[in-house]
Amino acid sequence: MTLPEFLLAAQGFHDLEENRERNHWERTRWLATLMLQPHAKKGTRMKPTDIAKFPWDKQPSKESRNKLLEHTLKKMANA
Repeated sequence: MTLPEFLLAAQGFHDLEENRERNHWERTRWLATLMLQPHAKKGTRMKPTDIAKFPWDKQPSKESRNKLLEHTLKKMANA
């Protein structure tokens, strides 16, 4: 395995682990919302984002998405 291939594999593993962590936190936040809903004021509905807001909840701006796309394309061209 060459160094660029190893780096891509390591980045893929890092992304996989990050997605697993996100899923665990999302599930925890959702369960907390379900458990607290009966204690909310009548007529109100709680949303998971009312419990906790995570950095990945923010929608990336169009400019940052374009930068990410350019960066990814450069990496693919160099590999």
